[in-house]
Amino acid sequence: MKKEGEAHLVLLFYYLSLLNLVDAALTVAGIESSLITEANPLMERIYSIDLRLFLTLKLCLSVTLYLFIVYKKVPKTRLVKGITLFATASYTTVICLHGFWLVQIV
Repeated sequence: MKKEGEAHLVLLFYYLSLLNLVDAALTVAGIESSLITEANPLMERIYSIDLRLFLTLKLCLSVTLYLFIVYKKVPKTRLVKGITLFATASYTTVICLHGFWLVQIV
């Protein structure tokens, strides 16, 4: 059962890596079209400083998650599992919100 839980955590790292990139693309499209604003105050500040910095940070996060997988170093602590589940739920909600505003403009 432990190996199965570890496999799920690896899948969640893949999922978060992908969602982070999708979120970056949709966020930029939404902000540049004046349809949305960045809700995360830290990322909003980074976006306002430089779009390239925003995209670089998002890309670095996804690459970091992917590297944990490639090098088989996905942390397996309860804390990491909890943070990963929280991030997964949060990002899924954000992507659903992006989907909602996309449907509104179509």
